[in-house]
Amino acid sequence: MHFIGITGTTCVGKSRTAVVLAKLLNKEVVSADSMQIYRGMNVGTAKITAEEAEGVPHRLIDVVNPDEEFSAYQWAQAAKKYLNSQPLVVGGTGFYFSALLFPPEFGGAGETRQLLKAQLKQHGVESLAKKLKEIDEQAYNLIDVKNPVRVLRALEIALEGRSLAEGTGKSRQPQYKAPIFVLQRDRQTLYHMIDRRVDQMMHAGLLAEVEKLVSRYGVLDTPAFSAIGYKELIEYLRGKCDLTQAVEQIKQNTRRYAKRQITYFKRLPDVRYVDVDSLTAEQTAYVIADTLKKEKWL
Repeated sequence: MHFIGITGTTCVGKSRTAVVLAKLLNKEVVSADSMQIYRGMNVGTAKITAEEAEGVPHRLIDVVNPDEEFSAYQWAQAAKKYLNSQPLVVGGTGFYFSALLFPPEFGGAGETRQLLKAQLKQHGVESLAKKLKEIDEQAYNLIDVKNPVRVLRALEIALEGRSLAEGTGKSRQPQYKAPIFVLQRDRQTLYHMIDRRVDQMMHAGLLAEVEKLVSRYGVLDTPAFSAIGYKELIEYLRGKCDLTQAVEQIKQNTRRYAKRQITYFKRLPDVRYVDVDSLTAEQTAYVIADTLKKEKWL
């Protein structure tokens, strides 16, 4: 075993479960969250606090500034440095798990990438997403089409006659042994929790956090500024909607993202689903620990 994976949609209870399990198994946590890597983005990413971590080391949080890019490949290379300790890899970014488990099949940036970047800057991510849907609908349905980095990469691969979906298919053999636990809730319960969390984030100062980021960096086309919760409030700050509309859009986009997460998790290898509706985080951690022992991972 190289690591224990804990994933699931936003709001499903990964962070607390991971802390309990890490203390139970004497493990550290490697974050697999594509937005918690950014410094200064705390409220909107539900970043774990020092108090909530309860002394459990959490790696790959606050890695880069919001004006920088940090690819899934870079994250995987960084995460590999911690695998000797057989950590808990915890987060909702399924693409990160794929990047860690499977060696890259596609090449790096070339002329196509530069052309697409120019189109992205001129016409926006919606234009590239529309093009992707036309030539590779399977990849379009697989990724977050609001994320310019994901769209650009998928379209680059599609224009080369290949498919991102094929590159993350079930037929590929993972390079690491890792049991992955997918925490799941009833869909309507999950949506209710998402809506409540967005309201809590607003009360906790999400708008002030976005204002601070915009004041410091301006509005950039880096992944950080396309994150759910941030892009909608940036639209509000630009006067393109009122605050109520922006908050409702955050909720809607988060619910849609959760649906995409659920779809993506089905593509990960060696997964075990854990229904957590009737479980506390502590109980969930013990269920995972018992499963690991029964399957002789520990």
